[in-house]
Amino acid sequence: MENKENSRFKIIVLIVITILIVLLFARYITDKSFRDFIETRVLGKQIFENDLEFIEMNSEDNPVCFAFSKYIGVISKNKLIIYNNKGEEEDSVSLNISNPIIDANGEYAVIAEKDGSKFYVVKNTNLLFQNKIDGKISEISINKNGYISIVASNATYSSIIITYDNDNNELFKKFLQSTYAMCSYVSGTNKYVAIGEVNYSGTVIKSSVKIINIETAKTVYEFNSPENEILTNISFGKDDTAICSFSNSVYKVDYTDGHKIYDITDENPFVNIDLDDTLAIIERESSGLFSYEYKLKFKSISTNGENIYILANGLPKSTIGKGKYIALNYGSEVYIVSHNGSLKKYYTSTQQIKDLIIGDKICGIVYKDKIEIISL
Repeated sequence: MENKENSRFKIIVLIVITILIVLLFARYITDKSFRDFIETRVLGKQIFENDLEFIEMNSEDNPVCFAFSKYIGVISKNKLIIYNNKGEEEDSVSLNISNPIIDANGEYAVIAEKDGSKFYVVKNTNLLFQNKIDGKISEISINKNGYISIVASNATYSSIIITYDNDNNELFKKFLQSTYAMCSYVSGTNKYVAIGEVNYSGTVIKSSVKIINIETAKTVYEFNSPENEILTNISFGKDDTAICSFSNSVYKVDYTDGHKIYDITDENPFVNIDLDDTLAIIERESSGLFSYEYKLKFKSISTNGENIYILANGLPKSTIGKGKYIALNYGSEVYIVSHNGSLKKYYTSTQQIKDLIIGDKICGIVYKDKIEIISL
């Protein structure tokens, strides 16, 4: 008899615990404030200014900083210093650059002189190579394999596109006489380069994206956008699919086809195409007279699946994304959100944040005199 009572009591306790877990999980999913409390207070995702490792900077040296992989680079006084996630100097590289433009992807970063001819390629903590072109560099990009595409110009051509592999070998060069290249990017398989062009010569502005086979240097597909759609950015999703952001839409373009995947409206204050295989969009919805609610939507490029993160604090001042994460800057608060819609880190400060930098495994909170480091 006693054993039966004990068994019945255990079953009742198990049922009660199960019901409590289900109720807590349901509230966690549906109640944003409760979920934030659990993630920041219980799971330890909240971090504070001055509790992190940091890098000191001298603002009088006009430092330029960026993040890549698990490192932070700081350029000042013709020198690049590379720091690890503990704020320790790993290496330094002498650069003859006064006005740098930078792109970073995975383990690689490329640094060029804006309107100059020199560029430098870094892999993790090492200078891989440096080179010089015949022309003025306006844009530069690097893929996760270290392949580089440069947009430049000279006295004869409005745009020149030059592509290099990760061993400093020039792969091909393309000259444009009547159109202007806005950007260019090598695909993840290193087989293709996408070139975004704008034609200002007619009464109507026209944008196009050309997919070029690197081996043959021939255009295999050209996508022409609707009239007055201005190209703003290109990145690559999985494999050989280019993600092309225009003034009012986002398209997928590959070597056979191009089609629209998202309409950009006034209800989309931020659209980011720099995440891995993911489109990140902030959407605004009316919640009453002169009041709005905002949500961050992650849309998979390859599967069209979606994840949502509700922005309880309204519209951020700025956003930056790389790899699997997007960071939202609210001035004295930063939310770092994963592409699956979950909060990764929540950072609070007593002062205004100057800027954010982000890599695949690191985020830097930039102030006038320091960079605080968050490992991802």
